[in-house]
Amino acid sequence: MSAAFDAVVIGGGPAGSAIARLLALWGHSVVVLTMAADAARGAAESLPPSTRKLLATIGVLESVDGAGFYRTTGNTVWWGMREGHVERFDASGEASGYQVYRPELDRILLAGAADAGAKVLCDARVRRVQLEDDACAQVEYQRDGQRSDAVTCRFALDASGRAGVVARRGFRRHEPGFLTQAFVGEWKRDAGWDLPDDSHTLVETCTAGWAWSVPLSATIRHVGVAVDGATTRVRRGPTLQGTYRAEIGKTRQLSGLMAGATLGRVWACDASLYSAHAYAGPQFLLIGDAASSIDPLSSFGVKKALASAWVGAVAVHTCLTHPDRQAVALDFFSNREQQVYAASLRRSCAYAREAYERHPHPFWAERAGTTVPPANGEIDEDTLFRAPDVQAAFRRLKESPAIELSLSGGIGVRQCALIHDREIVIDEAISLPEAPDGVRFIAGVDLLKLGEMACRHRQVPDLFEAYCRAYGAVPLPSLLGSLSVLLARGVLEAR
Repeated sequence: MSAAFDAVVIGGGPAGSAIARLLALWGHSVVVLTMAADAARGAAESLPPSTRKLLATIGVLESVDGAGFYRTTGNTVWWGMREGHVERFDASGEASGYQVYRPELDRILLAGAADAGAKVLCDARVRRVQLEDDACAQVEYQRDGQRSDAVTCRFALDASGRAGVVARRGFRRHEPGFLTQAFVGEWKRDAGWDLPDDSHTLVETCTAGWAWSVPLSATIRHVGVAVDGATTRVRRGPTLQGTYRAEIGKTRQLSGLMAGATLGRVWACDASLYSAHAYAGPQFLLIGDAASSIDPLSSFGVKKALASAWVGAVAVHTCLTHPDRQAVALDFFSNREQQVYAASLRRSCAYAREAYERHPHPFWAERAGTTVPPANGEIDEDTLFRAPDVQAAFRRLKESPAIELSLSGGIGVRQCALIHDREIVIDEAISLPEAPDGVRFIAGVDLLKLGEMACRHRQVPDLFEAYCRAYGAVPLPSLLGSLSVLLARGVLEAR
């Protein structure tokens, strides 16, 4: 059975649109099978400023910038013992993010895929995906008012989100202790909101859950509440709106903010966490929320989907252009998805522990007690940077008027898979105790390049400027932390 397309993308959300656009731009034949977004369930979502880099990489930043989305400068959080903690975006970089209405964002990104040359069918419901042949897949779908049809492809890319058209075929794994249901409502206050900065996303914990509010404009906000998905069904009122109002009423800050505002549409959705037993195979990949769902606390849902699409596109492109690297490319993609999910789950557990100190309730206890094993090849960068010897090296760097460094003769070099431009390649990496098989990047900093460059500079500001000029901008704390790791682990030594 020969493939009619290089890739069939199932789903036209951020992940599906992004991977379709990239693969089409890189010369591959792509078709997107999706259904129109349900505007009645369309939610407001927050995109941090760091999402701009991914939007630019995909080639849609100008379109998103021009869409008129409400700009946001940060978050205001009432979490656990913290009261009214303001988290402002870094004013030294891109100081504002986007508060987006998802159906409109999806429309813009899907148009970007079509502009790149992907064939987009917006009324196609996927009925079945056959993966029996390692050389290709067959996707059966039906368009409105038409008979079922089928298309063959080299790769079926499941970007169908929670629907998990491929993911639910034995690949999905639900996270114990994180069964969550969300209720969301749209509120309007013509006079605006009594807030120091009405562009902020608001987050608040309560006894048995947490709530959030994302603005779409100066007068409209979406307000949601996340509760235990196992017990909510028992506690429901006679109407969905009644249940929603009861849950919002358990908050302090948000219920007060909504007083006097007009409630419009209300809807409920599953917000449980899940990952996958396998993220890729010889003829499929799970992309974005089809692969895993992270806690919406992070506001990184769309960003995660776009990043998954970019890495997935690189993996598929590598498989299509260099079949001899297929196993390496698919393993790289799978390991990266595992690492992203594990890191996010670890943050969620830390948030839960903090909330449990204020709200000693089973909702928080179960989440706080979850143990997250390290993913394959994962480095916990926060823990590494806080290690005593790394902190000591960091202090020496700060206190030294100049640096005189050289590469250690005992540096361990390994071969590992890396992304280079549009391909996954095998290249040199540094062996560390935390990564004996080799690691090339920490906090976005190329360790090998940094180590080589550090030997040619005597001042940290000069090293930072030279690195950013040669290899792209990175935050100064990331470079200093990575340099401290190289010193603490003996890769670099003082001359």
